Amino acid sequence: IKKMGPTDLAALPDLDEKDFLIIGKLIQYFCFMDLNLRRALETFHATKMLPKEYQKLYPNLPDAKLTEALAAIVKTMDPKSEDIETALMRLKVIDQTRANRNLSGHFAAKRYPGHDVYVFVSKSDKDARKVFGFGLAEHQLHTTVAGRTEFGEMTESARNAQEWLAKKVPEWNKRYLKPAKTA
Repeated sequence: IKKMGPTDLAALPDLDEKDFLIIGKLIQYFCFMDLNLRRALETFHATKMLPKEYQKLYPNLPDAKLTEALAAIVKTMDPKSEDIETALMRLKVIDQTRANRNLSGHFAAKRYPGHDVYVFVSKSDKDARKVFGFGLAEHQLHTTVAGRTEFGEMTESARNAQEWLAKKVPEWNKRYLKPAKTA
């Protein structure tokens, strides 16, 4: 795959409807996870639970720091009211699957004949520097391969984590936010 030229790459089969469904689901799960991670951090910022190292970045924490900041907060919670181990595991799943979300959201994807894989390709020098530590040479592409089955399983893990987080945010709001005073 790495030795393929532009003509070979262009000739790879397109994604099918199931592929688009899996990739689209992953992207949307992350849209909701990032929304809810930011909502949770808003709650913990308001309640003065956001650690100092994240306060200086708040409310503009980079997406890659959201789970890190929330994990730091979860570690300080009372184990009698929070299943800390489960929460940290869910946050780890979100963190680990973010790279595949970025891959599917920023790279062009094709299939590879005779193999049950996706081929992801980018010409982004910025992404290459992030991943490899150096930029792309002239006419070089950033290419990676991901198994379709594994990608589907990872998308399902992201769904489970997204559903967990969507339920946790209102729970944390109820537990930590003080009710607004009414006149």
